[in-house]
Amino acid sequence: MAVHARRLSEQLLRHSDRDFRPTLARARWAREERSGVHVALVETNALGEELLSALLGWRLAQYLFTGFYDEARVRELGWTTEPRESVHDDDLHGLALDGRGRLLCYVTLKQPEGLAAARYAAVGRSPFPCEEVHGRAWQELLTLPDDLPAATVWELARFCRDQRRGRLDAASRRAPLELALGVAHFARRPSEQLRIRAATGDFDPDVALRNVRFFFIPVATFAPHQVKLPAGHPLTPRYAQHPTAPFLATTDDIDNATYLRWVDIDMALDRDNAEAARRLRALRNVVSVRESSFKRPPLHSVDRGPFPEAALARASSREAGLALWHAAEAGELPGWTASLLGPGEHVRVDRVLWVVNGYVQAKTRVGRRLEHLAGIGADVAYVGGANGDAVASLTAATPVRALVTERGAFEDFWRRRQKAFETSTATLYGEAVGWRSQ
Repeated sequence: MAVHARRLSEQLLRHSDRDFRPTLARARWAREERSGVHVALVETNALGEELLSALLGWRLAQYLFTGFYDEARVRELGWTTEPRESVHDDDLHGLALDGRGRLLCYVTLKQPEGLAAARYAAVGRSPFPCEEVHGRAWQELLTLPDDLPAATVWELARFCRDQRRGRLDAASRRAPLELALGVAHFARRPSEQLRIRAATGDFDPDVALRNVRFFFIPVATFAPHQVKLPAGHPLTPRYAQHPTAPFLATTDDIDNATYLRWVDIDMALDRDNAEAARRLRALRNVVSVRESSFKRPPLHSVDRGPFPEAALARASSREAGLALWHAAEAGELPGWTASLLGPGEHVRVDRVLWVVNGYVQAKTRVGRRLEHLAGIGADVAYVGGANGDAVASLTAATPVRALVTERGAFEDFWRRRQKAFETSTATLYGEAVGWRSQ
């Protein structure tokens, strides 16, 4: 980053250096400290004006560090914090704090004002910040429920960690996962389930989408594009230099496989930092193949190669998996095996295992012992390869129907399936509207 922007960021961070631990007692949700990280979700009013100002200064400084804000424009505007009017009283602030109460990582859940009783799909309702950038045409390509209240949709924004902390800072490395897991748990509390039914926002799909999928949350998104914001917009560098795409996810897609994944992540984070990092790397080899229920069936045909049409043409990943299984069972899918396993039977850890029905347990070796690493249920696949040496065994816990293949064959299918849902960005996005301080 430019020297001037770094100096400005450091100056802002000195002024925003505050202990946020007093907010824990006023939080809507908080979790006890684990390995030096506290996590809480706090409403704007519970922060108090002094800590809110410090938080807005921290947000501004971190976006300057990453090059998302135009440093010259920030100076011209005279900002020492992000504008107070960009925060609403009902916004939720996800905080990950170190032992001194300093911010390690942050995310906000927010909504525009004026949603009232509007439906999410209604024309003319108040736009979410991501819609001000990307428009709303992309939503016409989704299967949206007509009765989804806009007031139950929340935008995830400003997800960032303290850029000053290096990769060797253990608390900083675990903070994003601790915070993401905390937000996920909070959203599914009985008291919040009617209030939070969907999440939206925008991100770099190559990075952020992979991290959302890590939590087994299906997301409807599209090809990323570069946005040209109106002249004078302070976030011009973020969108000009980093292709982004809007996304939408619904809590209706959270199933038992998702909850079990959260348990596996939680168990990994319970370990010391080195063992937690090893287990979390290994968990990246266990992936969800489920698609968002907001996605429509493929919009255009693609070269299906050796794969049955139903495996590419069905939006349901369950139906796609069954189509592949029947083709493999009939010997019509070279390199793929349709396997039936009984409880206690083992599977090779150097292959891809896509579970169609049933449950498989992955274990990792700790010293001389084998310990639970991950559960692999329907619509979940173990993809051997990178970091696969951390998985010592795969054992069927129930009767299992599964597909077994090589990693290259699985990735070939996955690329074709994702391509079937792609849409030209020219038909998705309009011009960015005039900016507001959101």
